[in-house]
Amino acid sequence: MRASRVLGLVFVLALIVSACGDDDATTTTAATTTAASSLTRTPGVLTVGSDIPYPPFEDFDTASNVIGFDADLINEIATRLGLEVDWIDTAFDTIFTQLATGQFDVVASATTITPERALQVSFTEPYYNSQQGFTVNTTLTPFINGTEDLGTGDSVAVQTGTTGADWATTNLAPLGVLVREFDVVGDAYNAVEGGQVTGVVSDEPSAFVEIANREGLEIVEVIDTNEHYGFGVDPARTALLAQMNTALADMFADGTYQTIYDTWFEAPAGSVLFEEPAPAAIGTAENPIQVLFVPSVSAEEIIAGGELLAEALNTATGLFFEVQVPSSYAATIEAMCASPDNTIGFIPANAYVLANDLCGVTPALKSLRFGYTEYWAEVIVPRDSDIDSLDDLNGKTWAYPDATSTSGFLVPSGMFAALGITPGEGFEAGGHTGTVRAVYNNEAEFGTVFFSPNVDLEGNTAWDGTSEDADVPADLVETCAVTAEGDLVCDTVRPQDARRGLREEAPDVIQKVRILALSDPIPNDLMAYGPEFPADLQAEITQAIKDFATSDPDAFGTAFDAYSWDNVADTTDAEFDSIRALLIALGYDLEDL
Repeated sequence: MRASRVLGLVFVLALIVSACGDDDATTTTAATTTAASSLTRTPGVLTVGSDIPYPPFEDFDTASNVIGFDADLINEIATRLGLEVDWIDTAFDTIFTQLATGQFDVVASATTITPERALQVSFTEPYYNSQQGFTVNTTLTPFINGTEDLGTGDSVAVQTGTTGADWATTNLAPLGVLVREFDVVGDAYNAVEGGQVTGVVSDEPSAFVEIANREGLEIVEVIDTNEHYGFGVDPARTALLAQMNTALADMFADGTYQTIYDTWFEAPAGSVLFEEPAPAAIGTAENPIQVLFVPSVSAEEIIAGGELLAEALNTATGLFFEVQVPSSYAATIEAMCASPDNTIGFIPANAYVLANDLCGVTPALKSLRFGYTEYWAEVIVPRDSDIDSLDDLNGKTWAYPDATSTSGFLVPSGMFAALGITPGEGFEAGGHTGTVRAVYNNEAEFGTVFFSPNVDLEGNTAWDGTSEDADVPADLVETCAVTAEGDLVCDTVRPQDARRGLREEAPDVIQKVRILALSDPIPNDLMAYGPEFPADLQAEITQAIKDFATSDPDAFGTAFDAYSWDNVADTTDAEFDSIRALLIALGYDLEDL
């Protein structure tokens, strides 16, 4: 329980790519995207991180070869994938950070799949059911027959970073039991053998190996924690994850797994080949529906709003919900595909298209902002610039939020390619506000960001729908200022486009930066269900969200404040056909999120 593509197609302009209305977040670095172009970080080699020794799962033989149950499984998987294996011995407490940052392809280290770890890395399907063992020195403490005999003054040893450590901290520390952490599991058993601690909590299979040659040590309690082992996989390597799962399934089917299992274990208790209890019903407290939001602003702000939504849905349906913000758009899609029957995702439209093509995620509701189910990309320039048309952008310095931003990069790239425009040097400005800042400071000759229509003082849209009328009226520009309440107001008009984000730093941003042009409309983000989500629950939850938006719009707006949702409307997959075609034309896939 240790647990830039060439955009040469003329029809690109007619096709629209989508993302969240305010898609400031950067989710994939260029380095990660490049590395993910191959199956593994080193072609032909599966680089595996492991905390060795941890028998019987991983150990060294006399020739320093890595052996054990995990090792045999990994070697067999690698053989089936045509890969060599390169083992890296590393500390367990940093192993997932190393994996998430691409230092190796896979972690094979008797690793329990947990929700927290799954937010950081990907996991294969489970290959082992495990439980904890509580070991004591019966010579020194014959009166300790289980964890129920522990209390104040007693101590237990655990390995740092393991689920055994988590269990002991949660269940024993509140009783006054001191939980002592060791980097190496063998040192924990040395401590109980020498009387420095009362007992050890660790994986039961490993405990059997550790006590085999130690006098007086005995497992006095087996703790069923319903834990499953999985191999951790670099989240950038989605193709590798899929192929490893296929190899494991084939090994289960052809008997190879059982042969390897029988080599290392005498009893079948840990094998995933044996029947497990039926999972709790979807939407119960034991199996809450996972509500996933893509990262846009701070996770804390998103979760705060999401929990208001979860509370409202619980009141309306009696179902239980758990809110999460995975580390990237791609991680959100992977989570929905990995848990197809109990996930709801609030995702941008381009992410939906990829998720639908990947595993059949289905759309339900699209968002409304300021009365619109769509938004736009806008091109901005200094107000005193001599750039008067898109043709004038040839050779000009271009600032954009990041290469994954729909309104900030993908749609403008399509516009420019279709019009035969070739900008000059471009650079990532670090979000939409950063792009506005770069133009404001004359660090770039133009920028591309999101546009939402101006509204009046009552919040009603103040725009005729044309590109010419997108900016603040010329006669009101000099009136623009930040109010005492922190709003940006130009007499009777309140700008809502990306320039608004710089208002506190630069109250004169409207006087210094103007809108040159708009793109065609881009669909707003949407709510989608996992591909196997029960149809009856879909209907119930979808109606509950509609009712929430209608009956209590203020609370609904607060719940979705991070994404500026005002209301929702029904949607269908057909609305995204043009987006799907554009993504294909651009060669855009999950690794680009």
